[in-house]
Amino acid sequence: MDRASVLIEATPSAVWDVVTDIAGMGRFSPENTGGRWTGGEPVTAGATFTGSNRHGPVRWTTHCTVVDVVPGERFSFEADQPKARWSYLIEPNGAGTRLTETREIYGTPALWVRIVQRSKVLGRDRDTLMRAGMETTLGRMKAFLEA
Repeated sequence: MDRASVLIEATPSAVWDVVTDIAGMGRFSPENTGGRWTGGEPVTAGATFTGSNRHGPVRWTTHCTVVDVVPGERFSFEADQPKARWSYLIEPNGAGTRLTETREIYGTPALWVRIVQRSKVLGRDRDTLMRAGMETTLGRMKAFLEA
């Protein structure tokens, strides 16, 4: 499991609004370029969305399902390939908020995903790249919310 955390001088409600803005996530992530809701009531368990991603010249779409929602506190979704659960935990911390992002990989990725990973076209050490991406995403969220 990978985890990154940041303290943000903003209310938990403001952080929640940014974390659950699927369409706007591309403002913060080095790979995700945004997303769109495709089924169910947005930001509720069972809702689905597609995420658009880019790494260099490679572009792909992930199909995601929201699996855990506690409004203002926790938002988790599972992506189809590679199979991963992404979670955001929002905790009041003094006058601000601690935001923690986690990524848990489970199951065996599809053959095409394993081929792409072995090719190194998405980076030589994908896990290290993903951890750095989480730090970048949280840092950009912090800057945005504190501006």
